Amino acid sequence: MLDITRDLGYSARAVKRRLRKKYHVGEFVELGFFIKFRFRGGDAYSEEGMLMLSELDNKCLCQQGLSCTLLSQEGGVCTLVAHDAHALKTTEQQVEAVREWLQARNDLQEVCVSGLLDLWHDMCE
Repeated sequence: MLDITRDLGYSARAVKRRLRKKYHVGEFVELGFFIKFRFRGGDAYSEEGMLMLSELDNKCLCQQGLSCTLLSQEGGVCTLVAHDAHALKTTEQQVEAVREWLQARNDLQEVCVSGLLDLWHDMCE
C-alpha cells in the first residue's frame, strides 16, 4: 500500500484532504475483490457463458450494489474485479454473498473469490 506520508515527505496530520483523495488513501481508499471461475461448459463467450455472466451481473452483483469489470477470459477461466458502485463502501458481507451465489451454481467450477483489496495499491494477485 502507498505510504503517502513517506512518499510525499509530510507528517500524517499535514496531508491535506485533497492529497488523500488524489492518492486514494485514508477515507478515499477504494475497495474491491477478484472473482475467478471456470465454466463447466467451456467458454465465457458461448451462449451459456454470456447468459451466466448476465445472471451474475443482474441477479447477484446488482442485488449487492456491486459492479464488475471482466479482466480476462482464457481457457475457460474468467477473472473479474467487483466493487461497490462508488468503490468506497464495499464490505465483507458483499464479498461473502457473491461467494455463496457463485458456489451454489452447478455450471461453475474452481470458484475463487478474494478478500477485500485496495483497488489502487493492492492489485497484485
